[in-house]
Amino acid sequence: YAIIRYRLLDLNIALTRAGILAFVYTLILGLPFGVGAIIKPWLSKLTSNWWLLPMVILAIFASAGPFIYMKLQRRIESRLRAQEFKSHEALRRLSHNMLRFTNLDGLLKLIVHHLVKILNLKFAAVYLLDSQANKYILKSYWRPQQSLETSFEPPAEFSRNSSLLKDLYIRRLPIVTEELRLFEPNKSSSHIRELISILSKLKANIVIPSFLRNDILGFLVLSDRRTNAVFTQEDLNLLMVLSNEAALAIENAQFHKKEKLVLMEKSRREALADMAPGASHQFNNRLVSISSSAELLLLKLEKVKTENLKDEEVKRVLKETKETLELIDKEVYKGKEITSAILRRAKAKVDFQKVDIKGLIENAHKLVQIGHSGSGIQKFKEPKFKMKLLTDMHDIFASEALLQDCFYNLIDNAFDAITDGITKKIKPETHAGEIIITLQQKNQMLTVQVKDNGIGLIKENQRKLFTPYFTTKASSGKGSGLGLYVIRDFIEMHKGTITCDSEYGKGTTFTIKIPIKNNHGGYDA
Repeated sequence: YAIIRYRLLDLNIALTRAGILAFVYTLILGLPFGVGAIIKPWLSKLTSNWWLLPMVILAIFASAGPFIYMKLQRRIESRLRAQEFKSHEALRRLSHNMLRFTNLDGLLKLIVHHLVKILNLKFAAVYLLDSQANKYILKSYWRPQQSLETSFEPPAEFSRNSSLLKDLYIRRLPIVTEELRLFEPNKSSSHIRELISILSKLKANIVIPSFLRNDILGFLVLSDRRTNAVFTQEDLNLLMVLSNEAALAIENAQFHKKEKLVLMEKSRREALADMAPGASHQFNNRLVSISSSAELLLLKLEKVKTENLKDEEVKRVLKETKETLELIDKEVYKGKEITSAILRRAKAKVDFQKVDIKGLIENAHKLVQIGHSGSGIQKFKEPKFKMKLLTDMHDIFASEALLQDCFYNLIDNAFDAITDGITKKIKPETHAGEIIITLQQKNQMLTVQVKDNGIGLIKENQRKLFTPYFTTKASSGKGSGLGLYVIRDFIEMHKGTITCDSEYGKGTTFTIKIPIKNNHGGYDA
């Protein structure tokens, strides 16, 4: 029982040792008696104590027996376990090499591929925690061809409240399916029955948690071996070490990924900051020239006394000219606002500092309006933009550039959702689109809700919303699928969270929560 329950010894090794012991001591005990039987007739003629010689031989052999046994045991076991020793050494090398990887996807693929090859598994899979969804998502899975039925696919996710995760948190050790079935004293309980059912559907032999600071960052799922060999306790110990090393390597890769994202954003910002002042200066010069000319013409028209003119056609033309010049002057003013908004965005810093969140959102809205001017939305009524302040607003400690990108993308998505609702006939052409942004500061936390009454999302799309390269936009040119994925990273850099609540045909609400002051003084995750 103890050998199987605690995997203290491989049964093949135990039988081999028993066989070696039987062989050695049969030889040790049998040889002296055989020698005595052969030489007894001759020795008995010489002395009555003929039996002393076999006893001396027996004593010599008995003294040498343990040494002969141990030497034979080492030689035979080293041959029998040669492949096992190689796999253990390969697992140790894999543990040491994982920290060199900074690409998360590459790291996870390396882990599952090497585990399948080293341990001769039918498949291996890695699940990682998605803190926003509070679920463990399948991130990497590999199996050799024809090792399992082609229809088998592991579950896409596990809830943090599932029996599997609860058991991993309690045990803090690998879960072995065979042990649960054979030796679990409480296997009649509903929890254990559910756990065995989950492992059976998962076709898992062993599930190994990866702990990081008392939390499960993820877990490894390993199938049976293709040779039907069991996992020894030494195997489990090495896999547990590898799993914890993997947690550090994954955290390191995630950190590098976020650092790379910030560096790319800084580089883009610097390029925009270099270009924007010159471009806006030149554009403003043209606007000043147009505005000055229009105002000069308006002054001249003011001096013309139209009541003295007798020709009605001339009066009408002068009136229309005056209205047109006034319109030009208004549009020039809007153009100045546009260049001002672009310049403010270009000058926004990625570094953390005090930020006026209300002004930042208003500027993001102006930029979205600029982007949608002349687009398909002009065929319909432009959505109304409302901002509600539930409490007094104070500056927050944040990255102006990163948050401006977040709110720009969310407001832009809201515009698109309202347009899609009309173009796909979900909403009537007379639909009055609304984008409502609610701000509240309470208990050292900023809460921002971005709500629209657009097309909304189906449940399946809500689950995939924050995954990279997933987009609900019909044109691949319009949506890359990285917007919300990057937004979530930016929010997490502020130690914040973003969630989505949506109903198809009714609209979508994004809720962002950010600490008002980041005590770390930076964007480290």
